[in-house]
Order: sequence, then structure tokens, then C-alpha cells
Amino acid sequence: MRSALRDIGLDEDERRFAAEVRGFLAETAPQRDRFQIFKDRGGATAKLYRELGERGWLGLTWPEPLGGLGRPAMYELVLWDEMAYARAARPPVGAGMVARSIVEWGTPEQHDRFLPGIRSGEEAFSLGYSEPEAGSDLTSLRTRARRDGDSYVVTGEKRWTSDAHTADWLWLLCRTGTQEERSAGLTLLVVDLASAGVTVSPIPTLDGHRLNEVRLDDVVVPAANRVGPEGGAWEMIRVALARERHLQVMPGRLERDLESLQRLLDDLPDRGDRHREEHAGLVARALAVRAAVYRSVRAAQHEEITPAVAARNKIVGTTLMQQIARFAARVGGRAAVVRGEDLELLWRESIMETVAGGTTEMMLTVVARHGLRRSLQEEAQ
Repeated sequence: MRSALRDIGLDEDERRFAAEVRGFLAETAPQRDRFQIFKDRGGATAKLYRELGERGWLGLTWPEPLGGLGRPAMYELVLWDEMAYARAARPPVGAGMVARSIVEWGTPEQHDRFLPGIRSGEEAFSLGYSEPEAGSDLTSLRTRARRDGDSYVVTGEKRWTSDAHTADWLWLLCRTGTQEERSAGLTLLVVDLASAGVTVSPIPTLDGHRLNEVRLDDVVVPAANRVGPEGGAWEMIRVALARERHLQVMPGRLERDLESLQRLLDDLPDRGDRHREEHAGLVARALAVRAAVYRSVRAAQHEEITPAVAARNKIVGTTLMQQIARFAARVGGRAAVVRGEDLELLWRESIMETVAGGTTEMMLTVVARHGLRRSLQEEAQ
């Protein structure tokens, strides 16, 4: 869609920043694959992150005393929305939930140790959350960290771990309490992926890339790498995940997919006349997603982000992503089903998106638990 449509709802300074990002993306386009956003965060993507770091854009919303630019959350959304429209890159894990957690709960020493490398794009993180027996239900995870003097000794297995093969650090959620304590016994550690006892193995994915299995066999982690109190990780990751889901489905990604679909319709013998109305309905829904994301991000600048709102945005965005891909598969013929064609890749990728960051079924559960409970409480008052 034209940039003017993407600028609807932005103020003058935000539009100016969006134009600056578009200029940067146009300048750097020759060094990127046209589907760079679907690749891992190493290689050309890591180089792009470093270029963003040079402009201070990886720390857009961080506090200025910690090296950030102190911008409102809307600037971060504008940055990654333009990145998504250009199919350039997703937000790096380190600059998002990791950095925000370290800013809020880390020690001054941890600020000095980790934030400069994240801000510059020189150091990358991978999330060590899901396990074979603990995917959506993280309170049942079994990876254990045993305190031994000034260190923790970690044993366990993480699975479906994105970018562990290109990252420097693992943001590890592990158990320091008993299994019966569930969420009350969880702790966050920063683990050097080059440590003895760490093994990273590939898991091929539907979209032609990879996730990873990460085994930790008596891995020694300095206690100084614990972020927040022992046993206090659950509230930290709950808040961080809610914040990140607002950046997980970017409206620009949906709008770019719709442009690919428009080109497909234009190439049909009847110029796609039979499908124009359905396509227009998808465009309207994409604009509604943009409005919902803008509204929630602006609200989050003044109040706590609720898990239900973040989950709802992810459900609506990823559902529409699949509907676009299904429409293309239904009407596109060869272009929608032959491997290597643009729309065929978008179909496979849309399936991955509904799993990443929490399945659609889990997001519906979050909406029911938190959203309905809040509605009932407000009604009772």
C-alpha cells in the first residue's frame, strides 16, 4: 500500500521518522534478499541490525541514561512496521524483551555488561523458553538450575528455539524451585551459548528455514547472570511477552502480502474481476488490524499492556495472514502452489506465524482468562 496510507494515524514527527526509515530501507535494499524477513537473524540480517544500531534505532524506547533515545513506543512500531513492509527484518529478541527486562530488573553491572552490545547490534540473544513437555504451558518446564556457590549448574533441553545457531546468548527460563511450585519456582539466566555443555541441533521448518534444539548438560552459569530475583521470573516474562506481541504481527507485513495478491489478480485472464470484492474485504481487515495495533500501542504508553489485548492482536493478525494465503492458493494456480513462487512461500510462512510466540489456541485461552475476567470484574463494579 502507498506510504500515505501507512501514515494514517501518525503525528507529524512520527511521519517524519517513517520517511527516514523508508529512505534507509531504499538505500540498503541491494544488500538484502527480497524475503530477508523470513530468514534467520544471522548473516545479512545481523548486518542490518548493526546498521540500525549505528543510528540508535535498536534503543529507540530505552531510557536515555542507559543509552536509548527515550522515544515513545509508537516510534518502535513505526520502525518495525516499515521493516515488515519492506520484508527486511523482524525485531531482534535482544533489543526487545531482553533489553527491556534488563533495563527494568537488571543490576547496574548487567546494564553495563549487556546493554551496549544489544544497542549496537553486536550481540544477539535467543529465547530459551519452550521445551518438549512445556510449549504453551511454560509453568511445567523442567530445565533445572542448581545453585553451586557463585554459579548455577544448568541441565535440561529447550526446543523450537529460534536463532540459537546464530545468537551469542540464551535468555533462559529455568526452574530453581520444585516442580510443584509451577510459576513460583522459575528464574531467568543469561547463558553464554559458547559454554561447555551447550549443544545446538537444527530442526527444519515448513518455510525452509530452521528452529533448534538446545541441550544443556551441566552448564555452568555465573550467578551474576541471573536477572531479577531467584524464583521471580514469571511476572517478568508475562509482562515482556505481552509487550512483544504488539510487535509480532506488523500491519505492513499484511499489506505487502495483499499487494502480492493484487499482482496475482492482475495477471489472471479476467484481470481478477471475480475476486475483487473478496480482495477488498481483506484490505479492509488489514486496515482494521492497523487501527487496532495503533490504538493498543498508544494506550500502552499510558497504562499497562493487558495480556488479552496483546493476544487478541496476534490472533486477528495471524488469522488474516492465513486468509490471504488461502485466497491466493484458491485463485492463483501455479503461482500459489509451486515452490519458489512468492505466494507459495507466503502460504508456508503464514502457518509458522500462527505458532510463533504462542499458538492461536493458546492466545484464545489468554483472551478468555484475562479479557473475560476483566469484563466480569468491571461489570460487577
